Amino acid sequence: MTNRRVLFPYMIVLFVIIAMTVGCIEENEKDETILTVTFDDYTAEYSLDDLESIDSYTGSGRYIKTKLLPDSVVITDTVSYTGVRMYKILEDIPNLPDSYNISVVSSDDWEVTYTMDDIEGNVDIYDDVGNIIQNATAVMILAYKEDGQYYSKIDQDGETGPLRVAYVDDDVITSSNLWSKMVVTVEIISI
Repeated sequence: MTNRRVLFPYMIVLFVIIAMTVGCIEENEKDETILTVTFDDYTAEYSLDDLESIDSYTGSGRYIKTKLLPDSVVITDTVSYTGVRMYKILEDIPNLPDSYNISVVSSDDWEVTYTMDDIEGNVDIYDDVGNIIQNATAVMILAYKEDGQYYSKIDQDGETGPLRVAYVDDDVITSSNLWSKMVVTVEIISI
């Protein structure tokens, strides 16, 4: 009984140290750079906290594997994504030209180029059987959460986050070619 009384305060101290360490690690994750945006000589680095303070937009979306059309239709399940709208990141860039594309680069060096129409959400929207819907738009975001969970919590293998390009609104379906995962860099390209 005496040994338990002696060990109890040490166990409490150990528990407090572990809790503080975990809290510091989570806070450091939110402070480290997860996105770099470049344009000519301009470079901006963003942490998760930075992106959340710019904008927070939540919508649902899914994608269709358009390379399989018209033979078959494969549509993913509806997922809720939270992130920053792409145009919100771009609007603070000094001397942004009137016409530009962006190149989104992933941590595995995969690169996708988006036009201004893509950024504004003027992309093909599909119905549940793979037909294009007329006069529909979506919102392009850099998602940092999927179904309410940060990628750092659900993506232990690093195969999706820290950010992903997603097209959302109220359960819109867009081409899988527009979605990009493991995003770390956005480069603005004058045209």
